[in-house]
Order: sequence, then structure tokens, then C-alpha cells
Amino acid sequence: MTTSSKSKRLLDAYTFPGFRPLSKVRGVFGDPKARVITLVRRSKKLPVVHTGWYDRCTRRVCDLSCADTRVYLEIEVRRVHCRSCGKVKRERLDFLADNPLYTKRFAFYVGRRCRSATVKDVARELHLDWHAVKELDKQYMAAQLARAGTPGPKAIGIDEISIRKGHTYRIVVSDLIRGRPIWFGGQDRSEASMARFHDWLGPKKSAGIRLAVMDMWKPFRNATTGKAPHNQPLGCRLLAT
Repeated sequence: MTTSSKSKRLLDAYTFPGFRPLSKVRGVFGDPKARVITLVRRSKKLPVVHTGWYDRCTRRVCDLSCADTRVYLEIEVRRVHCRSCGKVKRERLDFLADNPLYTKRFAFYVGRRCRSATVKDVARELHLDWHAVKELDKQYMAAQLARAGTPGPKAIGIDEISIRKGHTYRIVVSDLIRGRPIWFGGQDRSEASMARFHDWLGPKKSAGIRLAVMDMWKPFRNATTGKAPHNQPLGCRLLAT
């Protein structure tokens, strides 16, 4: 394979908005399974909203692996003067995750792995901290929820779960037709907490609910009957697990 062909493939895989990769790939001392790709800026100009950069530093960011080799991107991150508020802020790069030590595509890869494996197993496989994997998984789930939009269920199941000792509860609502949870929240298992689900769903979609399966807890029944008057409440003394 020629050098020009290698450079072209490297350019295609590691070109990000405002950055391009250098053709030289470096290793990491003491880690034969790691490589570092340096990204340089295409332009030194700043957006109009900024008056100038305050300082800058080089940051190493974890990206998708290539086979069994871990890939890190070395990029320049600036802090800039914001013209609108007069404060010094770190610039936000669109290809980085909420945790700026990881790229967004790496965060989504971690999230997809967590769908079929535990957080502990994924952390061990990718050589990451457990808490880092958990945060990346949360970002992936938030992106999936935003893409799915607000559901319009016709049959729902309502139950509560205990999240810690001391009778601390959260409400879980599931779409019984599609067989998946669609809402988790509230501060307890009160009628006000149950009403938050219908406020999130909206009056039009709440009115479209035709069946609600729940236990014999009266606040659930009252909130559901008030917000979804066309549903047929079905109470059950034994909770399904």
C-alpha cells in the first residue's frame, strides 16, 4: 500500500469539523496497543461572537478503536473571551461528547455495547472507569430518547419501584403494546407525581389511552382517570415482576 493511499484513508476517517489529521501516527510509551493521531486546525479564525482566545492547551481524547488498537486524538482546545457575557469559556467542539475526554462517536459505541453487556464488563473491555462508562451510556440513551420522540401509547402499565431504603419510590410507566418502558420519574408514588407523566405526554396523547393496568393504589387510579378519561382502568392485587 502506498503512502498516499494510507494518508487518504487516514484523512477520511479522522477529519472533523475544523480539524484535519496529520499523516504521522505516533505510539504511546509503555502501551503497544495504543496510537495517537494529531489533529490540526484548518483555520485559526474564531467565530464572530468571540473577541479572541484566552489560552490554549493540548488534550488527548479517546476515539473508536481500530481492531485491537486503541486510538487517541490529540487536539488543541482553546479558552476564549465571550463578547456577549464578557467571561472566559472553553470552546465547545461538536464532535466531542459531554465528557470532553471522549469523542461523540466513541460515546455512542459505548452506549450500544451497554445494551448487551453490563457497565462493569464494558469498562473492563475498554479499559475505562465504571463511572465514565455510565455517563457515556446516559448520553447515548438521551440521544435515543430524543430521536424516538414522545410516544402515543394506547395501553399502559403503571407500577412503582423502590430506589433506596426508607420508602423512596419512583414511578415506571410502560407501553404494553410495544412492550417497553416509556417514562420513569416523580418524587414518590403520589397522585401529583403520577400527574407528571400525563403532563409530559400531553393532553392529546393522554386522552388517547384506552387501557391502564395498575395495582390497587388509589393515587394512580385518580390521576389516570382525571387525565385520561377514556381509558378503562384495570386493577390487579398482585404485581407482575
